[in-house]
Order: sequence, then structure tokens, then C-alpha cells
Amino acid sequence: MRQACFSIDDAAMLPVIGAGRFGSRRTALLIASLAFASSATGIGNPPGNNLNPTGTDITRTKSSQGLSALKEHPSRTPSGLLYNSPYAPLSYKKLNEDWQYRGSLDFGYLFGSDRRSSSKFNDYSDWRTGPLLNYFSLSGWQEREGYFLDAQGGGVGRDDQYYQLSTGQLGTFRINGFFNQTPHTYTDNALTLFQGIGSENLTLPSGLVPGSNSREQIRQALASAYNPDLGINREESRIGFNYTPTLGMKFFADFSHETRDGRRAFGGSFLPPFYAGPNSGGMVETIEPIDYTTNEIRSGFSYADADLELNMSYTGSFFANDKGQLTFDNPFTNLPGTDFITERGRFDLYPDNTFHQVKTDLAYRLPLRGQLTSTLSWSRMYQDDDLLPSTINSGRTFTGIDMDQWNSAASLSQKTANAEITNWLFQLGLQLAPWDPLTLKAKFRYYNEANDTDYTAFNPLTRQYGLILEDGSQGGEVFRPASPQSPFHYRSIPFSQEVMDWFLDTDYRLSYKTTAGFSYHFEQHDPSYRERDSTDENHFKIHLSNRSLSWTTLRLSYEYAVRDGSDYNYNPYVPFYTASLPGFRSSLPDGVTPHTLTDLRKYDLSDRYQNQVKAQANFLLRDDLDLLASVNWTDNDYDVRYGLQNARTLSANLEGNYQPSSRLNAYAFYSFQKQESQLSNINDIGFSADPNAGGSRFPYAAAWQESVDDINHLIGLGFRYQFNPFDIDIRYSYNWADTHVDYDAASNQAFANPDVGNQATNNSFPVINFDRHILETNLRWNLHKDISMRFYHRYEHNTIQDWHYDGLTPLIGNHLFLNAIPENYGEHVFGVFVQYRVQ
Repeated sequence: MRQACFSIDDAAMLPVIGAGRFGSRRTALLIASLAFASSATGIGNPPGNNLNPTGTDITRTKSSQGLSALKEHPSRTPSGLLYNSPYAPLSYKKLNEDWQYRGSLDFGYLFGSDRRSSSKFNDYSDWRTGPLLNYFSLSGWQEREGYFLDAQGGGVGRDDQYYQLSTGQLGTFRINGFFNQTPHTYTDNALTLFQGIGSENLTLPSGLVPGSNSREQIRQALASAYNPDLGINREESRIGFNYTPTLGMKFFADFSHETRDGRRAFGGSFLPPFYAGPNSGGMVETIEPIDYTTNEIRSGFSYADADLELNMSYTGSFFANDKGQLTFDNPFTNLPGTDFITERGRFDLYPDNTFHQVKTDLAYRLPLRGQLTSTLSWSRMYQDDDLLPSTINSGRTFTGIDMDQWNSAASLSQKTANAEITNWLFQLGLQLAPWDPLTLKAKFRYYNEANDTDYTAFNPLTRQYGLILEDGSQGGEVFRPASPQSPFHYRSIPFSQEVMDWFLDTDYRLSYKTTAGFSYHFEQHDPSYRERDSTDENHFKIHLSNRSLSWTTLRLSYEYAVRDGSDYNYNPYVPFYTASLPGFRSSLPDGVTPHTLTDLRKYDLSDRYQNQVKAQANFLLRDDLDLLASVNWTDNDYDVRYGLQNARTLSANLEGNYQPSSRLNAYAFYSFQKQESQLSNINDIGFSADPNAGGSRFPYAAAWQESVDDINHLIGLGFRYQFNPFDIDIRYSYNWADTHVDYDAASNQAFANPDVGNQATNNSFPVINFDRHILETNLRWNLHKDISMRFYHRYEHNTIQDWHYDGLTPLIGNHLFLNAIPENYGEHVFGVFVQYRVQ
């Protein structure tokens, strides 16, 4: 989450102060505080939209003097990079003896995009053609008592509108509030048969009978299908209050209310692929209704004196989903040769839930320029949603289960979820500088996550463990003592964990401009009900920072980490499967159906060797030109035969910034990232209890390997120039990415569908390509010190080539799709605006 911040540009927002008019230090402090209050929301996300991403006053111009009227060359940060040119100082008009004020407007007409062929262009934005109040602001302050008021907003009346209000008394209290709206467009080219989109009940159109339609009947019905818009509209509002009764004490409280309303693509299935029968099926893409409400409360206080800092806070989050389930008609028939018809399917959607957290932070000053810090946090997540039976249908499945005994709340072992997770976090840190060149840091961190969730799939009506699968289309799993069967999952697994971390860090200044350091980090992870009882991870890191050369700053670091742990148990879940119940009898003559391959390792618990190198250099090529170069390389080797074997990332950045004067700024950057990974496994094809690689259940003939290579490039250019009476700002970015997926298999037995043809060895999928250009131009014509004309243009071009969508149609075999194909587009937006400033 982005937080409001106070940047160097805000320092230039101060009104011009003349000693003869005000001349007091208190006045300067009040105005400085007002500049901060006006530029930050204080809570939540800062407002803004694509036409004004920062949500700040876009009518302001850059200062012609830069950061100083006395310095000939631009100023630099301590690390050597050029500061951004500040904005021209604000000035206020006098309203009366006490109050001063200023305001601004940016309004005009937008010639945007209304075409349905480019819904993704309008994602997170509202580019509709029409009049537009793009930005407004009004602020005032009273010198004598320090009261202030600041209001601003933009995109008025549109789907990406935002508003902010801040008022209070400087140094005593402040009230902040804001509202913003964001449209998230998925697609508008989806195609569906279902009626009731956006509700909890999706029904088939007239002419189709749930659970009894041929493929030809569905194809005919698709001729009259329609295109629903899929997207979510988010609205967020917050109000916060800060009170500072004394210099070292502050109380705060805020409340936020967020709603998300809309619909998005969702799943749905009755039978898996590759089942026999011309009409039986199938996989069905449905549409999920979205109607979320989240309320959040945050309150606390902070205290600080010369030696002590204390913060205490409470956070409460309350989520409600007004659409608790999704029921949909079955467009297909069931397995051929059976009388049972699956008419409907049902999903239980996200439950209402709550989150509470209490947190305390403490810092205490020690001798030897030291500091002791600690954090203690407790949090609790809880939901007690009503549980749904495992089916909504009636009748007898093809396996003989009477679903009338399983489709009511009486068939549940408990009526509500009663799910709870409690977290504890304790952290203690110590920093000392016993010798001027030496700094020592040590930290201990303890985290405990306790999952108190327990559900057993036991039917009190039949006195059986079990559940119905896919609303009866796949029968069900019912435990029958002494009857041969495969084990199935009948109890929830309360995954929990305990993590302890020890950190040690030393920095030593070798010379005035050179610092070297070493750090060590040990992590002990003790998960519950996982393949390992514990893992140990050791990190060793060395780093160097050098500023000896006047024209460069260099930073280097290398880190090596190794993870190992206790013995690996490939199946720790036996107590949660029916094989653990008295009377269980396996359907296999040689033992119980294996949970998975013995040699398969999960990447978060497997042994791992990690190497990481980071390098960054800032070059001061000229007084007005700098260059930043950085490289990061991470290599993870998991030392396994099956599972994720390796993962590597290489990223590089090159940035140049040219500021010959405060009127001219040009920049360019290039970013590169390459991610590689490789994994392998053996397909489960046999009917044996042998879990070992090469056995009859996991034969080497069914082994496969996949490698993924993802490459991303980003180029950016920018140019800003003030040539009175004009200001021009041009920005261009080009992002392109390629994803390569290669695979190799011992034979076609490695595939989920072995009848796909002989394409097992040395093969690859077509490259997935993403390509986007964005060109944005602003030209401002300053007609008067208070009035400007602004001409805006944006061009965005986007192409996607993804083989997953090649040949996609709404009906393929026994599967019904929304047919929502990614869009390629090229769109222009033009705007003509008037800017007016009252100052």
C-alpha cells in the first residue's frame, strides 16, 4: 500500500514570506506544517487517477530558480543523485485580517475512448469523451491561531473520481478525509448463456433444460447469447483524526469504508475432461457476483521524550460478502448410461470475517549511542460463516448415494465454520556504537501462528464420514468400514507454524568514505502438519559502500544462504484421511494408495542453496548529468530430483538524468529482468501402493520436466522544457515481455491425456508475448500568471499473443467457455483544458 509522503518538492510549496509583512519564525513554521498537511492524506492511499497519478496540484509550474537562487549548479542527494526541480513557491491571497487563501482549477473537454473494442484501455481509468473537471483545490490558513483548511479533488463525476479534505489547527489537531473510486475492467467481450448475471443464481435460457441438453442444443442457444461487462468498481472513503495535546504525545483514530461491486469470470465443473460421451460434461465457466464491504478501524497513541518512544495501536477489519454463494444450472448431461441427472452446481463464496490486531512498539535510548527497540503484536482472524451441504441436488447418484440424505444442513457435523487463527509476534533489537567507526546491531524475532480450525466431514443422518463430489456428478466419497476403497480427505488440516529469527549485523567505517559490513541471519521454522517438522536456514552477507571517487558512489553486496531440516515425510496427512479410521480396507492388494511421489519435494521446505549478488553505482558524469546502474542476481538451487529444481532471477537497471537548468530536464531508463525455473515430476498412472520413483504407480516412462523462461524489458524516456510562455512535458514508455515454456517427457504417459499424439520429447509451447507503448504529452501555454491553457494527448498501444486463446470458441467438446479473449488495441485520447489559479 502506498503511503502519503513528504517529498523535497513539498518544501517549495511554502508561500513567499517577507520579513516586513510577517517576519516571524512561528509564521514560517506554520506555513511549513500547512504545506505538509496539504500534500499528504495522512491515512490510506493518496488520491489520484491516470490523468493525475499523484493527486497533487497540476496547475503549478516548476521553479525557474531551482532549489537555490545562489547555486549555479543543481543540488544533489547525499548519494550523489540530482534532486528533482522543485515547484515554484505558493502564494496566498488575503481574505481578511486573519485568513489567507488560494485555489486552482483544471477543467476542459476530453476526447476519449468509448469503443467497446478496448475495454482494457479503460482499466483503472475513465477516458470517456465529455466535459471534465480534472482537478480543483481550495486551501486557507490563519496565521494567528494556526487553523487551516485544504480541499482538493479530480475526475469529478467520473468512475475514477477522487476527493480529499484536511482541516485542523497546526500542532494541535488535524482531521483528514478522502474518497476515491477506481474501475477495474476485466473484459466486455465475454459470451454467456446464463441469465441472472450478478446474482447468486445463474439459470439457463428458455429452451434449455438443466442437466439434459445435447451439444447441438447448446450450440443453437449460443446464437442468442449476450456479452456481459465483467469488472469491479471500488469505492473507498476514509476519515482520520489526530490530536497532539503535548509536544511528545499524539492520539489518532481513523475509519475506512470500502465497497467492491461487480462481477468476474469464475469456474464451474461437473465432470473432468476426457470422460467418454458426446454430451456428458463438463467444464463450465461461470460469472461470480462481487458485493464486498470492508470496514476498518484504527486507533492508538504515541509518546516520545528525549530517551523513550512508545507507540500503541489497535486495528480492526470487518469484511462482509453480500453474495454468499453461487448456484448455476448444468448445461450438459451426466455420464452416459445412467439415469441420474445433475441439474445444478453450487459454490460457497468468500465468507464474512473479522481481523483484530493490538500492537506495541518501544524504543529506548542507551549509552554508547545505542538504542533498544521492541515490538509486541497480537492478532486474531475469525470467521463463522454458515456452512453449506456438499450438494444442492436430490436423487441417487450413479454410485448409489441417496443425496436427499446429504443436501440439508442436518447432514453437517457442525452448522458454522468456527474458524480462527491467532498470531503472536515479538521482536527485540539492540544497536550500539561502542567505537566511532563501528556499529553493532542484533535482533531477535519470534512469530507464532496458531490455527484453531477443525471440521470433520461426518453426516449425522447416515452416521457416515464422507461428502458428495461436484454436486453428485462424480458420485461421492463415503467411508464404509471393511469395504475396499481408496482413502479420501475427511478432516480439515489446521496448518500452523512457529518461526524464530536471530540477526547480527556489523558495519565498520574503513575510511571517511568507505564502509564495510557483515551480517548473519538464522531462521528456525517449525510448521505443524507439514512434510518437515522443522527447517533451519542460515544467511551470510557481506557488503561494501565506497564514495572515495568524487564522480561515483559504489555499493556491493553478496549473500549466501543454505536451508536444510529434519527428515522429509512425503505424507504427513494420514490422520486427516480415512486410511486412519478403524475398519479401513484398501482397494489395493499391496497397501494404501500413496498420497504422492516419495521423492517429490515442496519448494518451501526442501533443501536450498541460494546465492545473491547486488551491485549499484551512481556516476556523476557532469554537474548536470548523472547515471545510475544496478544489477541484481539471485540463484536458488533446490537440490531435488522431483519438484522445483532451480529458480534464477537476473535484473538490471540503467537510468540517466540530465538537468542543465531548472527549465530543462531529460531522462531515460532501461530495465531488464529474466526469470528462469525448472521443475520435474512423474505422472501418477498405475494402480499400486508403491510411492517410489520407477515403481508401477510412478514409472520412469511417465516422467516429465518443464522449464519456464520469462524475459521483461522496459524503456522509458522523458523530456520537460520551459520556454516562456510554454511548458512542454513528454513521456514515453515501452514494455515488452516474452514467456517461453519448454517441456520434455519420457513418453506420452506423462500427459494427463495420453492420446494427444506423439509430442513428448524436446517440445515447447508457442511464445507468449506482451507488448505495450504509452506516449503522453502535456503542452501548457501560460497566458497570464493566473491563467493557462493545457493541451493533452495520450496514445496507448497494446498487443498480446497467448497460445492459450488460439482457436478458443464458446463451446469446445463438452466444455463451455466465456470466450473472453485478450484484446489488442491502439487508442488516442486528446484533451483541452483551462487552468486557473487564485493566489
